Amino acid sequence: DFASPVDAAYLTFLGPLLGSLIRPVGGALADRIGGARVTQWTFAAMAAGASVVLVASRQASLPLFLIGFIALFVLSGIGNGSTYKMIPAIFRVKARAAMAAGADPAAAERAGRRLSGALIGIAGAVGAFGGVLVNLAFRQSFLSRGDGDAAYLVFIGFYLVCLVVTWVAYRRPGTPLAGV
Repeated sequence: DFASPVDAAYLTFLGPLLGSLIRPVGGALADRIGGARVTQWTFAAMAAGASVVLVASRQASLPLFLIGFIALFVLSGIGNGSTYKMIPAIFRVKARAAMAAGADPAAAERAGRRLSGALIGIAGAVGAFGGVLVNLAFRQSFLSRGDGDAAYLVFIGFYLVCLVVTWVAYRRPGTPLAGV
């Protein structure tokens, strides 16, 4: 017997808790092997995790559903940790480029730190809004189709687009920000 969305709501606190607890692991991995690499692989794994949730939904498998969602929350924490490590690294690269072009080193570093801090704040706000969008996507999917499958498909597509954007902007050979 598959639990209803109302039954599953009793477990919803676990996801954000797991994501928050695992976030430092994403930062540590980013320090070790590069934020863009961790972020890109996290998006690939999140697409796989959302696919597991979609299969679980279609098979009405609560254990598989929970495994998929737990994986998504853990991966989102890893991705958050790596992304937040990428932001200062990106602005360090930009500051070095400005210095190489003749900018005052102290001013370039100060500007990089200021912009990095501002972007981290914006990213946090966008991340919080993302949680609202996820709920809206589920709501619309349940209202229009009676299940969450349309939302899962949108999430899979979104993760794949993010994977490609991360590769193009930060991993593609020859990109000025490659390796952040």
